[in-house]
Amino acid sequence: MSSEELESVRSSETVKAVPVSELPNAQNPLSPKQIAYRDARITGEYDQIWQTVGKCCFCDMRERYIIHEKDGVVLTISLFAYIDGHMLIVPRRHIRGVKEFTPKEWEAVRELMYIAQKIIRKVWGIKGVQFIQKVGATAQSSVNEHIHYHCVPFDAPDLSVWNYRQMKLTPLQNAQKYQDLGDKLTKLAKRFEDKYTGGEGKDHA
Repeated sequence: MSSEELESVRSSETVKAVPVSELPNAQNPLSPKQIAYRDARITGEYDQIWQTVGKCCFCDMRERYIIHEKDGVVLTISLFAYIDGHMLIVPRRHIRGVKEFTPKEWEAVRELMYIAQKIIRKVWGIKGVQFIQKVGATAQSSVNEHIHYHCVPFDAPDLSVWNYRQMKLTPLQNAQKYQDLGDKLTKLAKRFEDKYTGGEGKDHA
C-alpha cells in the first residue's frame, strides 16, 4: 500500500466529533435531566424531589459523577448543588454518624477534604471553602440516614446567610453550661472509646 493510500485509510478512520445535542442523555451535559439537576435549587423543585426519592441516593451513586475515591469514601459532585463546583464527601457504607467511621475512613475523609479545597481553588479560583455536615431533619438535612459532608466553594457571604439569634448567655456562661455536665462528659468519652475505638467501626449499636 502506497503512502497516499495509507493516509487515505487513516483519514477515513478519523473519529468525528459528535455535537452535544446528539449525545445520549446519559452523556449529554445539557440534557433536560441535567438542566433540571442544575436548576432545582433555584426553581424550588428540590424540595419536592428529595421527599419522593424513596431510597438512599448515596447508596446508588453514579460513577460518572465521582471525582476521586479513597478507602471506601468518595468525593463526588453534588447533583443539586448550591453553587458551581459544590462537591460531597460520602462513605460508600450506609452509616449514619461519625462514630461509625473506621480509622481508614476517617483518614480518607481528611484526605478528600484537602483534595477538595485544592481543586476548588485550582478550577474555580475560589480560596474559601465551607465543609458542612448536617445532622437531622431539623438541621435541614434531606438525607439523614447516610452521613456526608458538603464541600462548598464560598465565593461571597450571601451564599450562606445566617439569621443570628439574640443570645441570652455570654460566651463564659455558655461554656459553663457544658462544663457543668461534669461526669457526664467523662462517661460519654468512655462510652465512645468502649464502643467505637479500635473496633474498626463494626459495632454500630
